Amino acid sequence: MKKISALYTSAFAVVLTVTAGCSSGMKNTQKGAAIGAGAGAIAGAIIGNQSGKNKGGAVVGGILGGAAGSIIGNRMDKQAQELDKIAETKRTEEGLVTKLKSDILFDTGRAELKPEAQVNLQQMAAIMKKYPENVLTIKGYTDATGSDQTNEALSKRRAAAVKDVLVANQLPASTIATKGLGEESPIADNTTAAGRQQNRRVEIEVAVDASKVPESATR
Repeated sequence: MKKISALYTSAFAVVLTVTAGCSSGMKNTQKGAAIGAGAGAIAGAIIGNQSGKNKGGAVVGGILGGAAGSIIGNRMDKQAQELDKIAETKRTEEGLVTKLKSDILFDTGRAELKPEAQVNLQQMAAIMKKYPENVLTIKGYTDATGSDQTNEALSKRRAAAVKDVLVANQLPASTIATKGLGEESPIADNTTAAGRQQNRRVEIEVAVDASKVPESATR
C-alpha cells in the first residue's frame, strides 16, 4: 500500500474534533473508512490552540481517502483499548478521550501530582509514544466550590502538571496543549459531594496529525 502522504490531493481540510462519547454504534475502524469513502470524500485535521507559541492554532493532518481513514481508525481503536486499562477511555468518531479523576491525581486544592498518579501517567506516556501521530489537549476541570478565578487557575496548574509528566516521559511538548476550564462543563451535580468529585477531573483528548502516521502502519 502506498504511504499516506500519497493520498494527499487537496488543500481542503475537515475538522477532527474530540468529544466525550460515541454517537454511533458503528465500529470505529468502519467510521474511519467511511470518512474517506465516496466520490472525492475527504478527511483532514484542524487542531487549534496547540500552544502559546502557536497562538492562532496549528493546522495538522491532511487530505485522506478511505484507506487512510481506516488505518487511522484502527490505530485509534487499539490505543483506546490500551489506555482503558489505566484510565477511563472512550473512543469517539474522530479520536478519543481519557478521563482522569483529580482526586486520584491531586490532593484537594493542590496541583502537585501524587506519586501513584505519576506512575499512571508514565504508563500512559509509554503507550502514547507508540502513536507519534497523536495531538493531545489536556483539559483541567474543578467543581463549583470556590471562585471562578481560583478554579480556573487551579485547573490550569493541574493540566500543566499532567503535561509536564508526559513530556518528561518523552512525549513531544509541541504536540500537547493545555487548558484550564475551571468549573465549566460539569458532568455531574455540583450540589452533591459525589457529583463534585466527578466534576474534579482532567481529560486528555487525542486527535491525529495524519502526516505522522508511521509508514510501516500503511503496509
